[in-house]
Amino acid sequence: MKTLEKVGRFSICEDRGKLYLRWWDAFAKKTKSQQLASTKLPAARKESKELIRVIMDPSETILPTSGSDPTFGELWLNYEAEKRQKISKERMRLLGNRLDLYYRPNLWQVRMSRMGPALRALVKLLNDKGLHPNTSYDIISSAYEVHALAHQAGLTGIHPGLKPSVSGTTAPADRTPKGRYLEFSEIGALIDAARNQHVLDQLLFALGTGARPGAIGALKLSQIDQELGVINLLGEGEIESNKRRPIVPITGPMKQIIERRMLSPGSGFLIEWGGDRAVASRNNTQVIQRLVKRAGIRNDGKIKANWYSIRRTLADWLNGRVSDAAISSVLGHFEISARDRSRLFEEGSPTTDIYKRRMLEPIYQVAEVLEAEWWPEIQKHTSLELKQLKQPSRRGQENKGKDENKSHVHDVQITRESPNYRVG
Repeated sequence: MKTLEKVGRFSICEDRGKLYLRWWDAFAKKTKSQQLASTKLPAARKESKELIRVIMDPSETILPTSGSDPTFGELWLNYEAEKRQKISKERMRLLGNRLDLYYRPNLWQVRMSRMGPALRALVKLLNDKGLHPNTSYDIISSAYEVHALAHQAGLTGIHPGLKPSVSGTTAPADRTPKGRYLEFSEIGALIDAARNQHVLDQLLFALGTGARPGAIGALKLSQIDQELGVINLLGEGEIESNKRRPIVPITGPMKQIIERRMLSPGSGFLIEWGGDRAVASRNNTQVIQRLVKRAGIRNDGKIKANWYSIRRTLADWLNGRVSDAAISSVLGHFEISARDRSRLFEEGSPTTDIYKRRMLEPIYQVAEVLEAEWWPEIQKHTSLELKQLKQPSRRGQENKGKDENKSHVHDVQITRESPNYRVG
């Protein structure tokens, strides 16, 4: 192998046109290598950096001069290695964001003997920035855990002491809702304001599932089972987190969106733009804010209209129409075991179609009421033909008449009959 670049005790090497990361394993007492997916050196540097973080022993980042009092930055790798085994990719990305925003600027060079005062100063800084106390508490708790885990692992002799308190934290029942309820007229205005196809697709899927925007943005066509009429929001290889990704029904215009995407799968993501995933998680807030503004929806109150508003409105609307178990099933209020998911979706599963449908019965309950009441009510408030109603309402006819001469993204035909979810 030809060495292209040294990264500490690691090397980026080339052999027969392929790039490898190579290193000496002191425990196995031999040289190891792993092929990189990257074919160009700049990309290989980035990939190697991530791989090294997994391979490297956490104690290697602690300088000999630090002794039993290392810095926060020297101990971060130990914390990261511990968390990588336990939390989802989304949570790891959140940790990465907090690392850049709060930990590097304020704690990176702080030694464990000075962590108490440094954490109290960080609490004050977060309060001054106007962060919600619950968010501040999470940030402080993660920083405190870096010290606690290092002490347990014997990487520092300094005891972590007491965690600084954060005033104003609330229990789940007392917390300010993340988004306000939406009127059906506002939902219709949001649909009419969606000028881009991928934004319209994302909005309609949010309305039909109550799923979080990150789950919809990450949704791949391979997670959709058209025969069963459901979508498995937990992708292959993903780890279930506190924000569970349930199984949801395919209703209303969702079926036609799926059919259109299946004809030209492109990147494989459901919500696609320019041949790639349309919206990264960090841009979802901007998307809904622009949509709300374009729709002319008032949003000057304490509780805003946002993606969570759709989820909250749908959950409240379903209450009383279907069982609590059915609502919890589609909103992810309880965990679906990996065994049950594999029985439903794994290729070659011996589970019969009839038994699968019995397992999915709570989800089909929700599908039935969405088809019968939810989508027809939304139809009354939008110029988009969600599906062909037998007796269009007067309001729906008025809306259609007002907009029939306008050029509109909703002229795209996505209106066919939705599937029959009942077992014949």
